[in-house]
Amino acid sequence: MSPMPGQAELEALVGMLDETDEEIYQTLKDALFSIGEEALPYLEKARLQKDGSLWQNRMDALISELQVEIACKKLSEWKKEASPNLLKGFYLLSSAFYSDLPWERVCGEFNRLHGDCWLLLGADVSLSRKLAMFNNFFFNQCGFRLGTKIVTDYNFADFFLPNLLNLRQGNDRSLALAYQYLAERNGLPVFLLNLPVVNLLACTTDPESVSKDDIRYCIDITHQGSLINRTAVEPVFSQQQQIQICNTVQALQDFAKLLNYIVSVRETNPLRKQAVRKLHDCLGSSSGNIPFSGLPLSDQNGLL
Repeated sequence: MSPMPGQAELEALVGMLDETDEEIYQTLKDALFSIGEEALPYLEKARLQKDGSLWQNRMDALISELQVEIACKKLSEWKKEASPNLLKGFYLLSSAFYSDLPWERVCGEFNRLHGDCWLLLGADVSLSRKLAMFNNFFFNQCGFRLGTKIVTDYNFADFFLPNLLNLRQGNDRSLALAYQYLAERNGLPVFLLNLPVVNLLACTTDPESVSKDDIRYCIDITHQGSLINRTAVEPVFSQQQQIQICNTVQALQDFAKLLNYIVSVRETNPLRKQAVRKLHDCLGSSSGNIPFSGLPLSDQNGLL
């Protein structure tokens, strides 16, 4: 393995990125990408040191592409962990587009919310009562709210953590990830279902029950976590035989799959489309993913 270039070598390498010969430029780019995350600060610094549209456009494109490469590498490692942390996976996915968001801030904020919620749910009450208390905490006390609804609106930022932290706003699927993470940390048996667009969470009989047969309630994120009895959603379950409860990795895979689908349909920026597709391919799909084929982006049966 070649030794890592020193500071002077890295600065010299980055300084040549205004090369007009495409073959030489590609060689320089490959060399930087082989270095990985250590090259990113040099690119960010170099962006401010030269003028000209070629330089600025190349720096912006390289920085964005390298951020996605870094996120993909870390997500691949995250998937292999013995007990992947859902919040960490969501953070790594978000970091592909929002690299200035520190993990320490994300972790600290959700640790604080977990502590506040743990004190609130300490009472020995029924599961339905605990879910009602958690809903009040999540939507009213914390102020999390639905910014855009996936089937009717499009806001790229609403898919990611910065909007959840800074605005307490997300779309139905990003809110579902935050809801699931906090609920599970507080001992509530809440899991994402692998439905294509219908954003329902499943509440099972206990935290170890991950079978569809053990679902006791469904939770509708689009209506502030309102509880739906299993019998009310049985028609949806019967239409989709592949419905299953997602584990941590499958939940993020399902999220990335939906993000890729929505972006492919509604996004106008080709570089963003390419980045999202790469992240989706990196995470892969679980065997239980339900296909999107023929799925309209419109409300169905009042459940979307």
